[in-house]
Amino acid sequence: MTEVAIVAPDGGELIELGPARMRILEDGGTTAHRLGIGEITLAPHSDGPQQHRHAKHDEGFYVVSGTARFTVGSATYDAPPGTMVMVPPGAPHTFANPGDEPLVIVNTFTPDLYVQYFRDLRDALADGRQTPAQAAAQAMSRYATTPATDYAPDPVSRALTRRTVELRNGLTITVDEYGEVDGAGNGALVLHGGAGPRSVAGLAAALSQHSYVVVPTHPGFDATPRPDGTDSVADLASAYLDLIEELGLRTVLVLGSSVGGWIAAEMGLRDNHDRISGLVLLAATGIEPEPPLQIADPAKLGPVKTGELAFHDPRLRPDPAALSDEQKAALAANQAALAVYAGGPHFCYDPKLRGRLHRVAVPVLVFAGEQDGIAPLEYERALAASFPRVTFHPVPQAGHFPHLEQPEAVLEAIDTFLDKPHQAP
Repeated sequence: MTEVAIVAPDGGELIELGPARMRILEDGGTTAHRLGIGEITLAPHSDGPQQHRHAKHDEGFYVVSGTARFTVGSATYDAPPGTMVMVPPGAPHTFANPGDEPLVIVNTFTPDLYVQYFRDLRDALADGRQTPAQAAAQAMSRYATTPATDYAPDPVSRALTRRTVELRNGLTITVDEYGEVDGAGNGALVLHGGAGPRSVAGLAAALSQHSYVVVPTHPGFDATPRPDGTDSVADLASAYLDLIEELGLRTVLVLGSSVGGWIAAEMGLRDNHDRISGLVLLAATGIEPEPPLQIADPAKLGPVKTGELAFHDPRLRPDPAALSDEQKAALAANQAALAVYAGGPHFCYDPKLRGRLHRVAVPVLVFAGEQDGIAPLEYERALAASFPRVTFHPVPQAGHFPHLEQPEAVLEAIDTFLDKPHQAP
């Protein structure tokens, strides 16, 4: 039976932050991490955090008592009780209590991950090695939040279009396009794994701040059509090389998550027109694991065990009980599509691939989640060793989706990788 969470007036997790107190009412455990809720009490004549903006969540404020003074960029608004303020990603904001009585605000986060910011800030303040401003800025940085006073585009809304592209062979590919197309034909291609295109949307949105980004949906995923003749990773690799050409891209960084990394590696082997500038593989599969290592099959493990192996942070693990029948059917359909491309006796690998990867001429960056139970750290180390020009980057406190659990660390490593004057050994 689905459980209902009830928090009493004196319940919840209390976090003291100097003149402010946060009472966590919902940390995402009941909502499958779709929503977090807190109650903020701010002392009279006190300021809130420095002005900042979020890249990955919406934030809401409902004034219960007192008067809040919200600052948005250079504008200020006094909000009496009963006022609701919604802050989308990209909008700078902060609040203060200019009055003589405590200010009480109900604070919402969608999705919920920013709830952890308050716990991190509490721990940093207790440590005492940083000023409150330094501790707040560092804690914010872990959750795609930065100090700011000017507006920025919502990274998620930067998906310019979702459209269908028809290739020369008649295959149609559904693509999401982020960012702005430049005149030089530069761009990035981001390839999802078995979790579907939503699992790489945040990464694509972050990359689109500096580049045109394309995210194709593998035919058969998310209810897209899949012709009978498109049934292997090699088919997808060839199709995406055709897609790059169809889109008029001349220099492309290809990033792939999980089986998307396998597709990216196959593209690197097949690129006869030198369009690919580099590969970024995120917990990628593709090569045969050496015993006792193995690649875990979610279809055999079930959703609960898969979540435990895929995510280091338990708050990110999906709750199957919270999924609707429609969502469960969609997940099952995506698993069936994955099985078409990478199933069979060699789940998510080609026994001959490792022997061919020495022919990949471009630089390669391989990420490995140190707590990955799907494609373990040592498996990724062996994958990295198969390339002649490679950077291997383990990611602490991350499982099979390092770009979801440690996005700032992943983006920083990608920036460093792109700035390196890569030399073949």
